[in-house]
Amino acid sequence: MKEITSNVYVSTEYPGVNVGFVILPEGVIAIDVPTLPRHARAWRQRILETAGKRILYLVLTDEHPDRLLSAGIFSESEAMPIVAARPVYERAVVYTDGFWRSVVEGWTRRYPEHANDLLGLQGALPEIMFTTRLMLHKGGETVTVEHIAGAAAGSAWIHLPEKGVLFVGDTVVTDLPPVLSVASDTKAWLTTLTALRRSRFSDTIFVPGRGSLGDQSSTRAVSDYLALVRRRVRSLHASGQARAEVALVVAELMSGYSIPDEERDWVQRYVKAGVDRVYEELRPR
Repeated sequence: MKEITSNVYVSTEYPGVNVGFVILPEGVIAIDVPTLPRHARAWRQRILETAGKRILYLVLTDEHPDRLLSAGIFSESEAMPIVAARPVYERAVVYTDGFWRSVVEGWTRRYPEHANDLLGLQGALPEIMFTTRLMLHKGGETVTVEHIAGAAAGSAWIHLPEKGVLFVGDTVVTDLPPVLSVASDTKAWLTTLTALRRSRFSDTIFVPGRGSLGDQSSTRAVSDYLALVRRRVRSLHASGQARAEVALVVAELMSGYSIPDEERDWVQRYVKAGVDRVYEELRPR
C-alpha cells in the first residue's frame, strides 16, 4: 500500500484489480475491492487501521465480476452502501447463479488455496446509482464520481483534481492487455482515451484498474491495443473468415506483453473473451 498524495492511498499488490481509498474529515471512501475474499477482508482492516475512521462508501469503477465478487464482504461487519453507475446494476442484476459459479471456478483454478473462501460466493449489487455524475460531499470535501465511456457499460472514474489523482478503472490498464470482455463501445472508449491526453490531466497520477501507477502516457498503449483489435476484427469480417480465426488475433495481441508463465492461461482466456466481444460489436448488420 502506498500513500500517493495526502490522504489518498493505493494498493496494486492484490491479484485481480487495483484498489484505493480517500480519507475525508468524516470518514473514508473506498474505491474498488480485492477480488479474493481473504484479501478483501484484509484490505478493509488496513483501511480502518490507517484512517482511524469508518468506511462511508465503496465505489466501484465498473461491473466486471472481478470487482463485484467480494464487494459485499466490505459490509459484513458494518453496513456501507456500494456506489456505482446505473449500468453496473443493470448488468449485474442479470448475472445468473451459473455465471457466478463459472467466475468462482476460474478464480479457484488460479488460486486453489482460496477455494473454501470462494465456495458459493456471488457478487453484490450497488445500492446507490447515478447516470452521469455523483458528488459525495463529506466534512467540507467533495469527491466526484463520473460515468464515462470506457472499458464497460458502467465505467466510472474518480477524479481528485486538487490532489492530482484520477482513479480511472479498467479504462486504462498497464503492464498487461486491456480487459475488453465487458466493453460495450470500443470506439467511444478510444474517444475517452484521447480526452485523457488533454492538458487538464497533464500533471495527474493515473491509478489504472490493473497494473502499476501511470500518467497520460499510459493511455497510448491502450489506444494502440484497441485500434489493433478493431482493425483485425474488421478484417475478419470483411474477408468472411470464420470466427475460429480469432485465435490468431489473440496470439498476436499477447505477443506484445511479457506475461509470466503461471498467468499465461488466464491472460489468454480474457484476451480471447475480449476479442470475441469486439467481434460481436463490429459484426456487420
